[in-house]
Amino acid sequence: MFIIKLKKSDMRKTIYIILILAILIGCKKVDKREYFVKPIEVVCDYPFNDTTKWAITCRVWGLLKYYHPNVTAGKLDWDKVFLDRSHKINEAQTPEDVNTVLMEMIQTAGSYKGKVDKSWDCSLNMNVNLCWLENSFINDTIKRELQKIASFTVRQPAHYVSYQDDTYRIVMAFTNEKDYDKINLIIHYDYRLLALFRYWNVFYYFFPYKHLLDQSWDIILEEFIPQFINADNLEKYHEALLKIATKLNDGHAWSTITPKWPVPEANITVLIDTLTAVRTPHEQSLLNRGDVILAINGMDIKNFRDSLAEITPSSHQLYTNARICSMIDHFILEGCELIILRNGQELTIIENKKLRIHQESSQPLTMISPDIGYVNLYLVKTTADVMKLFDSIEHIPYIIFDLRNYPSYANTWLFCFLTDNRHFFGGLTHNHDLLHCGSYYTKEEILPCINDERYNSDKKYRGKMVVLTYALTLSYPEVLAMFFRYHGATLIGTPTAGAVGSISYLTMPGEITAYVATKGGYYPPFGYVQRTGVIPDIEVYPTMESILEGKDEILEEAIKYLNNLK
Repeated sequence: MFIIKLKKSDMRKTIYIILILAILIGCKKVDKREYFVKPIEVVCDYPFNDTTKWAITCRVWGLLKYYHPNVTAGKLDWDKVFLDRSHKINEAQTPEDVNTVLMEMIQTAGSYKGKVDKSWDCSLNMNVNLCWLENSFINDTIKRELQKIASFTVRQPAHYVSYQDDTYRIVMAFTNEKDYDKINLIIHYDYRLLALFRYWNVFYYFFPYKHLLDQSWDIILEEFIPQFINADNLEKYHEALLKIATKLNDGHAWSTITPKWPVPEANITVLIDTLTAVRTPHEQSLLNRGDVILAINGMDIKNFRDSLAEITPSSHQLYTNARICSMIDHFILEGCELIILRNGQELTIIENKKLRIHQESSQPLTMISPDIGYVNLYLVKTTADVMKLFDSIEHIPYIIFDLRNYPSYANTWLFCFLTDNRHFFGGLTHNHDLLHCGSYYTKEEILPCINDERYNSDKKYRGKMVVLTYALTLSYPEVLAMFFRYHGATLIGTPTAGAVGSISYLTMPGEITAYVATKGGYYPPFGYVQRTGVIPDIEVYPTMESILEGKDEILEEAIKYLNNLK
């Protein structure tokens, strides 16, 4: 390993960019696995002050939570260990005061026997950089103890994190995390700090895209410590949680307090340049196509959008814009006061509540013409549906697959009828090695139907395919888009959301569930999709003209493209 040290004049810290030598010469294989290592930006210097004493406490508490044999075995309530000592950290005036409390914490964890994996290459612990031990106010005794504990192999299943089977895949589960009632969060600063420490450490150890963040996760910890301390009511606490989630630059980083989840089927508004325009008024709505929204519930639309952007987790700006439009759709469906511009005239509209969303066909396949079929993959729910669909489309020369809703995982079966290759397309997932928290190994995915007796390898679709995408095509459908492209499909629409990975759920204090992308992906034919999205072969964006004419410009471009192939 070698370190390049960069000084930034506008910051009081020195930021270290850790470049792992394995990136250049290839990572050492452990148990015949190829490990995934990327350079990440970390903070090593921690001079003592009222913020860093909490930052160091957070880091020590998290390391012990995921590595100490007694804590990982569930022998202690690790939340309580922090809460019982938080007042001492709060009162600490010197590094020695903090060191005394940290040593108490280590001693409370108890005596232990740990197994050190001598074959383990520590440079593969992408997220576990311990330079902060060497460059902080932690004393030598604590430093040596923590370095030893961090070298242990973690016995699984561990108390706070393990793998569990899901319907279609194995997912990481954050288990035995306690909820705490809201009154504690309002009254006690230490419960709010506990929430921050839990959230920060989960992403520190188990988020595979830290190397793609705009800002170091280490810096973000210190930035949010004062915000959580001062969040002395639920509104401020929720705001702090929502804002730290945006720092992950990931469209997955929602929680149950994220306002107004997307309703893709609503599709009421769209951003055209800087205008929030109505494209699809719903039944009984007072809005018309082409209306421009100027204000919502008395707030100017620009300020309204800006306020939502501050709490909208997103991988890139196009997704942010579309996500905010989806939230605006919620306000419209729930009934609100709108000021709109229509034919040059400002109007105030009190929108009806409980507007009806247009009902789509329940059949996934629609014939646009005798030789062009259209498939809404959202309506393909099971493997039986996939097989029935294939029987219907097998002899149709041209097919349009629509990924502008969230399809079922069963749609992966489609690729059993598109390829003779048992692998997806060389796509690699970044999987956690929970024996060494913070490390990831790469794994090539295999199609689920390979060993299934229902799979007939002789059946293949040989026609031409087009796939429709837009900015809210997020996560699994982004992977489907790449599958289709790899097998010859042409993608038409706008870039996708740029958020790829399997989701795990984290219980947070205050009856909140946070979403954590714990499994990443890298796709050699295309590179990283995270933060950029899948870029279509033909990009199509709405215009005011297409809205006024009631067109689905992406679908129309697809039909035009296929007609030109005939």
